Amino acid sequence: MAEPDCVELTRELAALFRAGGERLRDDDEFDRMALRVHAAQRTANPTLRRYWDGVASSEPSSWLEILPVPVSAFRDVPIVSGAAEVVFRTSGTTAGASRRGEHHVASVDLYLAAARGNYRRHLFADCGPGSGAPRLALVSLIPRPDDALDSSLSAMAGFIAREPEVAQTTWAFNPESGVDVHSVVRAVGATTAPILLLTTAFALVQLLDGLGAVRLSLPAGSRIMETGGFKGRVAEVDRATLYRRVGERLGVPQSHVINEYGMTEMLSQAYDGVAGRAGAAVEREHRFPPWVRTRALHPADLSPLPSGEPGLLAHCDLANARSVCHILTEDLGSTTRSGGVRLLGRAPGASLRGCSLTAESFLRLTRVSALSVDGPR
Repeated sequence: MAEPDCVELTRELAALFRAGGERLRDDDEFDRMALRVHAAQRTANPTLRRYWDGVASSEPSSWLEILPVPVSAFRDVPIVSGAAEVVFRTSGTTAGASRRGEHHVASVDLYLAAARGNYRRHLFADCGPGSGAPRLALVSLIPRPDDALDSSLSAMAGFIAREPEVAQTTWAFNPESGVDVHSVVRAVGATTAPILLLTTAFALVQLLDGLGAVRLSLPAGSRIMETGGFKGRVAEVDRATLYRRVGERLGVPQSHVINEYGMTEMLSQAYDGVAGRAGAAVEREHRFPPWVRTRALHPADLSPLPSGEPGLLAHCDLANARSVCHILTEDLGSTTRSGGVRLLGRAPGASLRGCSLTAESFLRLTRVSALSVDGPR
């Protein structure tokens, strides 16, 4: 049973996100809400309470003092305040991971509220009501939600497919066989409407390779949202090279190709541009909505780094009100003076000393809770 304040926070935050969350740009207002979320999580979740009580000497006075939970914890124990409506699982391709991470999500409505305004601003900015632009034909190289019930990315693709600007949807990815190139070719040939192509980087490379010598020109105004890295599944391809191939083979200019940065363990996402107005790939930075704050931390001791210096990224995401709001990732990147994030990829194992020590502390301090919930491993 969820604590009352967690339930109330869920409703309050969902309404705030739907309104754009602009008041959370104010640092004092963000602090106030982050401390409320932290207090609610500490009260409702014995695992988090055991961890924070074991490592913190005093109550935090700002979000900066809320100790982040290592992302590896999502592989060790369920972290949720109340009953989960859905359990999202990571892809399982992270090197060295013995099991998939699980994000127990207590409110899908809160996930939708956090995701919707953000993807609409970045993907639909030029084709909303009153714009006079034609509706889009959606082609998804992300599995349909019914075929991947535990995928947060598929759930978001399902949200996007229901937007009023989407006239029709073609699902062209099978979890077993990969990209259905023929379905993509048929969908493009059957419409003159601009296409919104949703894809992972891996699936986009698979589509381009599968086309062979065929040049598949998408209609004018088409745009692409690509997400994720390659995680060793294909030869490493830098994003600028990939976007150049997209322009040559699909006829979609770089200005219309947007990268989304998200992770199973977070309910908010960052984008690196607005479709139709994005700059050169090498010059872009990702931006989260106002209810997320990001820091880069030194990999050895997790001390905060100034803007421009790369380190491990830690995100404080208020959309994670029913799981854990402050997460220490295994991603390398830096923050910018303008409030953006520059991504540098996954940190090599040798660079994760601080993260590893934090993960060890989490396991040691929450072991009793973990064993009682999930059984011995």
